[in-house]
Amino acid sequence: MKSEFLINEPNGFPQEAIERLRVIGAVYRADLPYPENKITAVFVRLREKIGPEFHMRHPALRWIVSPTTGVDHLDLPYFEQAGVAVLCLRGRTAFLDHIHATAEHTLALVLALIRNVPAAVQHVKDGHWNRYLFQGRELFGKTVLILGYGRIGRQVHALYSAFGCRVIALDCIEESVPMQLRCSTKDAFAQADILSIHVNLDLSTKGLVGEAMLDSLKPGSWLVNTSRGEIVDQIAVIKRVEDGRLAGAALDVLDDEPQPLHDKDLQSAIRACGSRLIITPHIAGFTLESLHQVENFVTDLLLREIKEN
Repeated sequence: MKSEFLINEPNGFPQEAIERLRVIGAVYRADLPYPENKITAVFVRLREKIGPEFHMRHPALRWIVSPTTGVDHLDLPYFEQAGVAVLCLRGRTAFLDHIHATAEHTLALVLALIRNVPAAVQHVKDGHWNRYLFQGRELFGKTVLILGYGRIGRQVHALYSAFGCRVIALDCIEESVPMQLRCSTKDAFAQADILSIHVNLDLSTKGLVGEAMLDSLKPGSWLVNTSRGEIVDQIAVIKRVEDGRLAGAALDVLDDEPQPLHDKDLQSAIRACGSRLIITPHIAGFTLESLHQVENFVTDLLLREIKEN
């Protein structure tokens, strides 16, 4: 059977990957007319939820390919029952060890937060020049609690250490944390100047960072989350930023993506936090270099699957 490929978010999709796909089939862009009923494989990112409705429009679908480790944008139980295979980056550790985008963005967020960078930039753009409004803090000497010591946890450890931070870590698999970083949960949160969240989203981690955990943090600490929005109670985080218990928070992810800002009360709460709350639209892993590497990699995964089937 001839393969028919759909690039659901074609902007920036590697041309060399497209050429490899064209060797065995036709390649279509979702922003141009294409034969929906003939598509056998689709490449998706994070723009939309992919589930039964998408499948109904593409009844010939056999593979969904996502260049992500998280797959909460895909209805996995449905596609498993429907016999549609999902190819993604989860578990591809040897390859992912060479992808550094999310770890780098984590440090960018932390530095922007504690040095008041976004507010200072806007201040100058508005025609002002008053440094006394933006006295910041230094990373050097701060205690960072890394929650989730997997691939990204290890990468941010190296980066925080390069800035002179003291690093401690917690993980659901205690053995994954080096002995010198281990600590009790209670002591860890009481010591932390910065809580850096890097756990995978599953049933056991949804809502993991809730009110009790937040209240066990040292008063005046900062929180950064570049994992998934559902891991933290974001309303509780925003409330503690607003009342000053948290010095600030930097989030690259929110609940209910890809449309997380539909609630006007949430938008108002975010605005009320001012510059002590920084939110970016899930761009931590979204760099030119990382996208090029991961989409070429998952293209090769798909081509091997097709060849073997």
